[in-house]
Amino acid sequence: MADRPGGPMRFTPGQAVARMDEADNDLDWADLRSKVGRIRDHPVLLLALLLIALQVAWKAQFLNHLYFRQDDFHDLDLAVEHSFNWNYLTYIGSGHLIIGLRAIAWAMVRTSTTYDWGLATAVSLVFVSAADLAAFRLLRDLFGERPAILIPLSVYLLTPLTMPDLGIWSSAMESVPLQLATFMALTAHLRYVKSGSAMQLASAGFWLAFGLVFFEKGLVLPALLFAITVVFFADRPLPRGFRSALLRYWRAWLIYAVLTAGYLVILILALKTSATKPRIPISATTTVSFAWELVRDTLVPGSLGGPWHWVAVEGGSFAFADPPHVLVVAAAVVAAFVLAASIWRRRAATGAWLLFAGWVVLADIVPVVIGRLNAQDVSILGLETRYVADAMPVLAVSLGLAFIPLAAQHTTPSTHVKAKVWSDQPSRTMTAILIGLFIFGSIWSIQSYENVTTGSPVANYIANATAAIKMAPRGTPVVNVAVAGDMVEGLFGRYALQSTVIGDIAPGKLHWIRNPAGTLDGLRIFGFDGRLYQALVRGASTSPLPVGQKCWPVRNGRTVVRLQSSSPSYTHILRIGYVWFSSAPGTVVVRYPGGIENLAVQPGLHTGYVPISGSVNRFRVDTIGGGGLCIGDAQAGNLGASQLGTILPSPAR
Repeated sequence: MADRPGGPMRFTPGQAVARMDEADNDLDWADLRSKVGRIRDHPVLLLALLLIALQVAWKAQFLNHLYFRQDDFHDLDLAVEHSFNWNYLTYIGSGHLIIGLRAIAWAMVRTSTTYDWGLATAVSLVFVSAADLAAFRLLRDLFGERPAILIPLSVYLLTPLTMPDLGIWSSAMESVPLQLATFMALTAHLRYVKSGSAMQLASAGFWLAFGLVFFEKGLVLPALLFAITVVFFADRPLPRGFRSALLRYWRAWLIYAVLTAGYLVILILALKTSATKPRIPISATTTVSFAWELVRDTLVPGSLGGPWHWVAVEGGSFAFADPPHVLVVAAAVVAAFVLAASIWRRRAATGAWLLFAGWVVLADIVPVVIGRLNAQDVSILGLETRYVADAMPVLAVSLGLAFIPLAAQHTTPSTHVKAKVWSDQPSRTMTAILIGLFIFGSIWSIQSYENVTTGSPVANYIANATAAIKMAPRGTPVVNVAVAGDMVEGLFGRYALQSTVIGDIAPGKLHWIRNPAGTLDGLRIFGFDGRLYQALVRGASTSPLPVGQKCWPVRNGRTVVRLQSSSPSYTHILRIGYVWFSSAPGTVVVRYPGGIENLAVQPGLHTGYVPISGSVNRFRVDTIGGGGLCIGDAQAGNLGASQLGTILPSPAR
């Protein structure tokens, strides 16, 4: 029966369910619109996330054209060879206590192949993403969610100074986690200063320890936390603010001091394994020269989008900054203008720039001065962008503190503002021009770095070597020589040998021979492309025997073998193709102009190798005891790769 007009509405069960679904849909739509509305209320957050996403994608593309090099191989090979223990974690080697890197490397080589660049890239990008988000979080805490914070954020995201550092995996695993720790420790510490929360203080201590675990430059973090507290968050102006901050936040300084002292003890004990020890530089002039070049040619241009030009080294796996002189001068002028403009507008800018300068001196100049200045070329060290990559978080913070007023809840008398930043049209125009030049310069610089560097040769070498190991029979004898210096320098000792670099891909699969001697059939050698070739002695060879004659003549148990010409003066090995007519192994004596060597021979047709020294044009073989010897051919010289025979893997045709 139909309801009367104005009476209660009645529905069948099906109609009721339909109406309830419609109501739920309306609620879902309203909730979605509410969420979208909340997101639209935070345009700065959206822009920051977009910038971070683009930067991470850009860095992924950048890393795609690089590969492991130098310390990377050393660190990964150490992880393959060692158990996960304290001695391994605190092993220094090249002068850095890198516990975090050691742990990550150990996990990587046990969850994937020894040299998995894709996995290494993913790990690096995870840290990059975390550091980017931490940067935005800190800037938002300091200055509020205002558009101006996108400027220092962009400087941190786009600066070319962090890219070469990121391109070397071992360096990235030191610097990028420290950058993350810097942002996070500052955020937690300043929240503690504001609220007195024990949880925030514990968080700050954790991030300080985190930074120290990855890089000893984290020792400078407590100084940064103290300085920013005194200059910007003390309840009294300087110099009374120093004592006030010291007393008011004594719990924080005590915790930081204990963590620092504990780390120093570990560092001092671990230095016994270091190949280089800290020491005072020989010359003050050298120290000043290095510091000046690092600031003038690397730090200042790089902070403004430079260096614009690079010089590739080590086969193009890395490049040093090489800024044009005219742009160095221009960068210095712009930097001076930015400093002057910020100080004129805000008294707090002076303290901001002193924070940055202090970090550069303590974290980037002093460690190099006491660690490497006496052993390496100063003119090269000053062009290493890696030394200042960790300073970029402090640059972003200092830039913000120099130009942007602190958020209202943080404002203190020490942050007095003379004039509203970017409040007039000329200032906005100049700011837009500088930002545009920085972005253009950064893109240009990073693309220029990509143009002069590549990881393809080393990546192809490892790919070929990996395939060769899989194809070669177990126990194949292989000459153990050093890899190219572009991959791993000889300074790494046995970690520069193929038995380590290649052998750690599949430990125990091949039989590595450092100095071939005795009977060795099927001896092979890796070529410069990572393929496995038959070993060939390059130098002087015997003349072909007359037709019908298969052995060099034997008289009274002696065989005199003549070469077609004298071998090179740097000859190190003699190869002899022989047949030993006996059912038991034996020994023969090889006499050459420079000495005498014994050669162990085996029954049947074989190849023997005799280590010698100096030029050879003839040699004599004396048979000891019973058995007959037939020498068919011989070569004197040095081992190389033969283009004949089976090559593993076979080159593409």
